[in-house]
Amino acid sequence: MDLATHAHGGNVTLREISRRQSISEKYLWQVVNPLKREGLIRAVAGPGGGFTLTRAPREITFGDIFAVLEGNNAPSDRSSQPTDSPPNNARAALELWDEVAEKLRETLADITLADMAERQRTIEQRSAKEYFI
Repeated sequence: MDLATHAHGGNVTLREISRRQSISEKYLWQVVNPLKREGLIRAVAGPGGGFTLTRAPREITFGDIFAVLEGNNAPSDRSSQPTDSPPNNARAALELWDEVAEKLRETLADITLADMAERQRTIEQRSAKEYFI
């Protein structure tokens, strides 16, 4: 989201993101590397370098990001589990988690970085203090 919100100023450094979002640079490296590897962001080296989105914010969904960052850790992803049938008393719960996971994927696929950047701007405008003289 930070890249979507601040991309108008060119490349964004991890130091800038770290300061604005109160997230350690060490953790940010763990986030940007898979996003870069999957082609959602690109790194620009040298003076004025940093990171930038590879597509417009309206073309990147949270579903895209979730798939890269969470992979098989998504709720109810049983692709890495044994293929044995679950016990009868667990089937209803597993079906429920499958439904929840599908709804989550659908919801995240409908929300773009542009949507969230606009939502953030709206929240910031609402919470801005008004001064009257």
